[in-house]
Amino acid sequence: MHVSTEFGPNPGQPSLPENGLLDGAAQRQKAHPLSISSDDLVHGKVTTSIVEALPCPVVAMDLEGKVILWNRSAQLATGWEAGEVIGRNFPAIRTKYEEKFREAIARVAVGQEIFCEELKGLKKDGSLMRIQFSSLPIYGHDGHVSGVLATFVDQSERELRIEAELSKGNDFIENVLDNLPVGISVNTIDKGHIGYANQQFLDIYGGWTRDDFTDLETFFQNIYPNPREREEVRTRLLKDIATGDVERMSWDDLRITTRDGVDKILAVRNIPLADMNLMISTVQDVTEPKLTEKALRESERRYQVMAEASPVGIFRLDPEGRLCHVNRKWREVSGRMVSEVMGQGWDVAVHPDDLPATRDIWQMAVRERRSFKVECRFKVPQGRTTWVFCQAEPIFGPRGELEGYIGSVTDISRRKRTEEEIRQLAYYDNLTKLPNRSFFLEQLERAMATARRNGRHVALLFCDLDNFKDVNDSLGHDKGDQLLLAIAERLSGCIRRGDTLCRHGGDEFVLLLPGIEHDREAVAVARKIQRAMKNSFLLEGNEVYSTTSIGIAVHPEDGGDVSTLLKHADMAMYAAKGEGRNRYRFFSAEMNQRAQERLIMEAGLRQAIARGELSLAWQPQYDLQTNELIGVETLLRWRHPELGVVSPSRFIPLAEETGLIHSIGRWVLEQACSQVQRWRQAGLEKLRVAVNLSASQFLEPDVVGMVKTVLHDTGLPAHWLELEITESVLMIDADITMHNLNCLSEDGVQLAIDDFGTGYSSFLYLKNYPINRIKMAREFVQDILTNPDDRAIAGTLVAMAHNLDLKIIAEGVEDAGQADLLRNMGCHEVQGFHFSPPLTVEDFSKII
Repeated sequence: MHVSTEFGPNPGQPSLPENGLLDGAAQRQKAHPLSISSDDLVHGKVTTSIVEALPCPVVAMDLEGKVILWNRSAQLATGWEAGEVIGRNFPAIRTKYEEKFREAIARVAVGQEIFCEELKGLKKDGSLMRIQFSSLPIYGHDGHVSGVLATFVDQSERELRIEAELSKGNDFIENVLDNLPVGISVNTIDKGHIGYANQQFLDIYGGWTRDDFTDLETFFQNIYPNPREREEVRTRLLKDIATGDVERMSWDDLRITTRDGVDKILAVRNIPLADMNLMISTVQDVTEPKLTEKALRESERRYQVMAEASPVGIFRLDPEGRLCHVNRKWREVSGRMVSEVMGQGWDVAVHPDDLPATRDIWQMAVRERRSFKVECRFKVPQGRTTWVFCQAEPIFGPRGELEGYIGSVTDISRRKRTEEEIRQLAYYDNLTKLPNRSFFLEQLERAMATARRNGRHVALLFCDLDNFKDVNDSLGHDKGDQLLLAIAERLSGCIRRGDTLCRHGGDEFVLLLPGIEHDREAVAVARKIQRAMKNSFLLEGNEVYSTTSIGIAVHPEDGGDVSTLLKHADMAMYAAKGEGRNRYRFFSAEMNQRAQERLIMEAGLRQAIARGELSLAWQPQYDLQTNELIGVETLLRWRHPELGVVSPSRFIPLAEETGLIHSIGRWVLEQACSQVQRWRQAGLEKLRVAVNLSASQFLEPDVVGMVKTVLHDTGLPAHWLELEITESVLMIDADITMHNLNCLSEDGVQLAIDDFGTGYSSFLYLKNYPINRIKMAREFVQDILTNPDDRAIAGTLVAMAHNLDLKIIAEGVEDAGQADLLRNMGCHEVQGFHFSPPLTVEDFSKII
């Protein structure tokens, strides 16, 4: 408020009062060692110049408060010129500060000094001055106070700058708060005055302004027009605040109706600042998530009701594939209770035999983040097995994260039974229950495709009963059917694992031998069938004999497709039947020519030893690590006077068929042992000789005695003889095989498996039989540098031999690269053209 007294000649301008300010204070005097009179201060040239030069406003007043000195800085600070204030009171102190000013002058008049007194006044232009006022007494020559010297500083601009900065900061803070997604308000605890509410707070409550929320009472009235509801919320608020418990002052379900009639659910957090008498409240509109949550709960409830009533088994999995819910039907199908399966893997009920396949499908679906479907069996605790169709879909969250799976299980046991019945009708013979022609043709097609990939052969044996028509005609069709059933049972006992026996129709049966290497494997099965058919069949008191004629065709030599191979096997069967029945015959485009050739070969074999047509070739064997000669393998050769050099693959099976293999085999063993013993006596003491024994030789009851006799007669120590047998020998008669191998091993004879890895025994028999060495087949060696599969197989065989403490020799090594690779693998021994071809006795003696 401005001083109402006039000052100066201009009406309306602020002015100082005319009366004095000191009210008798001038009579008080104070001695001071340094004194200057008012006249000296005003009229002294030096003093005046100094005061005028000061950068701060300086004023001198007499004891009545009249201005006697007013420097230029005072003029610049207030706008009042010296002429306008000299002789008058200090310019326009605001009314409420006049008393404070008088008291300050009075204290100076009695000798006190005043520093930084805060006053407010008006400039000449009427603007407000915020003054920091300091003063000290002026002493006259007589030592009494004669006036007041004062200086002041206008703080107005500084304070305005500070206020502007504060205002700017407040604007920034308010802008930040207004843009927060959370409503914020601040109110006093005792009176409930709402001092601040951000824009979000106002928006949440429905378009109110800050003036609508001056205090809590107004707030409650506006937000809760219903008195009863308003009182309930107020009581709840005050009660929770009174506890001082912050948790109780936080509400997640406060319901309101906004100004524009919208129902909302709010989450409110109240934070008391008791020492400041303030309450900070934050408000969030949680209507949508709350409604969503409610909808989810309702959806979950409906899901539970529907799932329990569903005729299909329903289950849910967590992200790790563990069961977290199963419905009634799932429990019924699996035969398990909820407590047994919760937290278990989804496949807890899957039959153990089906687990590997189902887990593979599941893991692939998880990796690819997609649905999975599988048909498998559930193993029910009561011992039953139930076929089910199981499928599940992944559930993803809003950010694409996997939240779990939901799936269904359907009992498909009835469908599976129907399918099996249809399959039996379509693929199996109704009488014998053997696979029928349709099944056989599919299997043959598949076997031929596999053989083409693996470089193997497929043998097809076409069997026709020789006298079935006579049995049918004489004893009737019932007896004929009984005979067919009995024959089917006997034939089933003749096949090997992996072979397929089918009833082709009528009195015809076909056998499929996949993956064979030599014709002799087909011969072995054919001869086994012949032996099985020698015994009679008893049909309700009637003893019946039935033999079979067998035609053999081999893929790919005798046919590149199914129909051709089947036709050629049938032709071979008729050729066998035409030669007297109870025989087996291989297909040949020139059956007569082949038959004649076989007769010539058979006749020639009977005389080959006596005529000196048989000879032995000797292929050296070396230690691959030292290149030392350590052994030799004997290879049988036959030079026929008419046919020329006959391949062992042709005459050895013939020798086995005719039984000549025993005399020929003994001759080979005698020649090999005699020659090696002569070399040993000549100085090559550490030379092992390897001799091949055919299956029929090895399974002869006197084979052990025959070997002992040869060793005794030739003088060769048993441990320098190695007998090689093929894997197929181990499969024929386990008891005889085990006996013969043990007897030979006990005598010191070394035992080796030839062409290991190409037959049927795999690795199982290595731990059961006393084997000393395995021979890696040349099939794995010839492409070892270019074929990763062959290289992997070779490495596996070498590692296995090391682990089983067996020696391993690789045959068919043709170049240095193969040898180096085998050496690096750790292969012990080698033979092949890279080191030496098979040699005559004379040439072998030279390298010794």
